[in-house]
Amino acid sequence: MLNTSDYLDVLRREGDGFADSVATAMGKPVASCEPWIGIDLLWHMTEVHYFWKFIVETHAMNPDGYVPRSKPADNDLLTEYRTGLNELINALSSTDPSRSCWTWAGIHDVAWVTRRMAHETAVHAWDARRATGKTAMIDSVLAGDGIDEFVHVMLMNDGREGEGTLSGSVHIHCTDVDGEWLIVPTESSDVIVTREHAKGDCALRGSAQDLLLALWRRVPMSSIEVIGNADVAHQFLNRTVNN
Repeated sequence: MLNTSDYLDVLRREGDGFADSVATAMGKPVASCEPWIGIDLLWHMTEVHYFWKFIVETHAMNPDGYVPRSKPADNDLLTEYRTGLNELINALSSTDPSRSCWTWAGIHDVAWVTRRMAHETAVHAWDARRATGKTAMIDSVLAGDGIDEFVHVMLMNDGREGEGTLSGSVHIHCTDVDGEWLIVPTESSDVIVTREHAKGDCALRGSAQDLLLALWRRVPMSSIEVIGNADVAHQFLNRTVNN
């Protein structure tokens, strides 16, 4: 994992980059988030940042007291997003990372929120940049940490419904940064995830960015190297989410 300062730096850099990109793609399709156009993605991120600022500032241990904000006029939305990003960063920066708060998975503290916001913002910054027609990149170290968060948090708690139990194990191996994970199915729909070099029924290999984007269903399976049982790989990627 990166440290809290690293995640806050990512949130600032990627949050500003998201705004700069989406500003030129308000009416353009966001292919990785169909059927959204740029302004839909902008409103989504404005809401996400506002929600988590509320959780951190109020030290809420459940979200029942949250009151969604009203959507601003389209012409005001970018300004509201930038203001909300600043407010979220200020809230996270001024709160002890170990302080308890509600989260929907795993550890219930502000550090979890900081990491989640850094990664969600980075992936959506990639979406927004792609919508402008430009090449989009995610830093390899950040992407490797994003894979770790994905398999330990998202895969465990936010997988797609109805996909059933995996029929085999999956080894994920980054080729440009240190990062290996083994995902082993159990008799239930759960999986066991470990960080290790081990043989799985299939292996997914590639750059950290390509692997992360494949997990988030931003790029096709053909973007990474699949070794072993391709059916297991396909089944595994079909279980992942594309929020």
